[in-house]
Amino acid sequence: MQPSVVKIFFDTDMMTDCDDAGAMAVLHALADLGECEILATVTSVADPESIATVAAINRYYGRPSLPIGMAKASSVQQKSLFTARVAAEFPHGLKSGEEVPDATRVYRDVLEKQPDQSVVIVTVGYLTNLKNLLQLPASEGHLSGSDLIRRRVKTWVCMGGNFIGHPPKDDLKLGNVNFQRDAASALHVIQRWPGPVVFAGREVCSVPSGLAIGTNLAKTPTNNPIRRAYEHYFGGTARNRHVADLATVLYAVRGLRDYWNLSAPGRMDLHPSMTFEWKFYAEGNQRYLLKRQRNGQPNDRHVESVLDELLVQPPQPQGARCEGTYPQAPARRRPRWAHDAFL
Repeated sequence: MQPSVVKIFFDTDMMTDCDDAGAMAVLHALADLGECEILATVTSVADPESIATVAAINRYYGRPSLPIGMAKASSVQQKSLFTARVAAEFPHGLKSGEEVPDATRVYRDVLEKQPDQSVVIVTVGYLTNLKNLLQLPASEGHLSGSDLIRRRVKTWVCMGGNFIGHPPKDDLKLGNVNFQRDAASALHVIQRWPGPVVFAGREVCSVPSGLAIGTNLAKTPTNNPIRRAYEHYFGGTARNRHVADLATVLYAVRGLRDYWNLSAPGRMDLHPSMTFEWKFYAEGNQRYLLKRQRNGQPNDRHVESVLDELLVQPPQPQGARCEGTYPQAPARRRPRWAHDAFL
């Protein structure tokens, strides 16, 4: 396997917003291009319809054997506009949520098999699973969750936070649901994460970023679960939606390229209220994405066009791909890391 192929562990809530489905489309498209290897897809909610939707999407893209897991203990519960319908419309191979393993066990089992400092964890939902992993004690033959993260994880890329001002200070006027809905987990993880973190904040890829795609899904086949997720979310017609989770995946795989800039290092001083102040300092292991300018203007349309192409990219025919193997990516598609300590 080429060194440039990024190993991705994907963690989603797949419940309240259709952009989680869009993020999986981008992830599978990038895997089809040979740019990443998907190690596992887990949900941070204990909802059978959410994990069934994840499994259905994996199956649609020809990867039905990917490890899946879900939060098993207490987790956020929110009404979904699309997961029940997607789970009912598409084959997913699950009889019930009881047969799906605990996401914490999947994290441990998958990470233990990977080389040191090789895995990029991507969270586009709540931090429930990461808290459980950090709290996992050492046992016979197994490292503690915290030590396993130190050993195997290269970077954690997190969709969350509002980085407004310099230095940023989040007063939650924009909301921050990925942190707020399981605040205890967010506080625990962000304060204790032992390695590099990059945050994709709302101002870069959600509201009020100004970036949105989705209408072109209407040009894809009707048997596309991503299209159906957006259609159900909007009550019948796929419309444009923010790109928060999609952009997070794109950064995790491709890095900065000509899409974003990266803040100076520092650390999020997060409070139990989920408000925070950002503290810049050279030894900090956390950063956040910044919009990049093109001709004096934010390059929003450029990022949208890249994401839109990946969102509607059809799955590679199953006969052309063996499970667990990935074609060589063209040179122009290979990730280019702007700051290798973070990615």
